[in-house]
Parts: sequence; C-alpha cells; structure tokens
Amino acid sequence: MSHTQPDARRLAGELLELHGRQDYDALARRIPRMIGIQAPDRHLFRPLLGELATAAAARIRAEADGNDELFTVGLSDETNVEVAVDEVDPPVRATLRAVLAELNHDFESAAVQLSFAADDPNLLGRLDALVHLLSWVNDVPGRPDGPD
Repeated sequence: MSHTQPDARRLAGELLELHGRQDYDALARRIPRMIGIQAPDRHLFRPLLGELATAAAARIRAEADGNDELFTVGLSDETNVEVAVDEVDPPVRATLRAVLAELNHDFESAAVQLSFAADDPNLLGRLDALVHLLSWVNDVPGRPDGPD
C-alpha cells in the first residue's frame, strides 16, 4: 500500500502551518527535500500540489456562499495592474488553472495542470507554484487550520 497521499496530506498541513506562522527558515529547510532530481521526498511533490490545490478550491468555494456555478479569476500584479494569464510563469499559470478546474469540478483537467506544474524543468518555477498555493490556501479569509 502506498502512503503517498496520506504523507502528502500531512506534509501539506505542516507546510501550511509553517507558512501561516511565517516561519520561512523552517520552510526553506523543508521545501528542498521535495524539489529537485535528487530530493529525497520528490515523490511527494505532485501529490502535495494536489492536496494544496484541493484545499485552496475548497476554501474558495466555502467563501463563495454556495454560489458554485462557475468560477473565474482576474489577475493583477503588486501594483494592481491587470495581468493576462499568458503573462504568468507557466508553473504558476498551470497551478492557477488547476485550482480553477477543481472549483469547476473538472478533476481531470486539474490533474493535467498539476502535472505541468510538478514536471516543469525549472526548479524555481516549481518552487513558485508551491509557494503560490501555500499563499492561496492561507490567504482565504476565515479559513480553518490545515488542509481539508
């Protein structure tokens, strides 16, 4: 029996807690174990992204007050200037599309998009996707602790 999914769920909870406490030193020690060709926990990276995307979608859906018909997103940069989705780095774009697919109950597309993010050849792109997911889960107002 594979323990990948429970391990990824536990890991998601740990990383969300560290991120929520803004313990970036601990995050900096933990994340390299999952990203990279020689990383000992690299087998957890794709399932971890899945756990976080599912948690982000669940929290966004809960904040939507039952309005579950169709979800879309508007993007802006740090200065509130609108950004086209194609201008976003590919791993983050794939991660965003995965969360939207989860929200719209298109789980097959979510899995494909998460594979794009997890398999991106750029290590920093994979890191960026992970950090964005942690932020998206932790930044939803009124969120409960840990992944769902």
